[in-house]
Amino acid sequence: MKKKKRYANAKDVLPEELFEQIQKHYTGILWVPAPSRFYQERRDLVLALHLQGISSQEISNLAGVTTRRVNQIIAAERKQGRDRQFSAASGK
Repeated sequence: MKKKKRYANAKDVLPEELFEQIQKHYTGILWVPAPSRFYQERRDLVLALHLQGISSQEISNLAGVTTRRVNQIIAAERKQGRDRQFSAASGK
């Protein structure tokens, strides 16, 4: 399986005018987040695969994240489920 490239040189991927404009405002490592729907879709994929009984290792390979991140997503969903149950029971 091919590893995805984590970083790219902005000069190699941006149009020259945009690159020059960015240089006027910032020099250094700059993180450009993916659209928020990307993260939601990936989270949904991780949870759906988990519910099918697929291992964290296999989910990490399929979703392109670390097994640690897979486990974080699953744990967060479990915590949210408990929080919702608590809120419903307490009338909040």
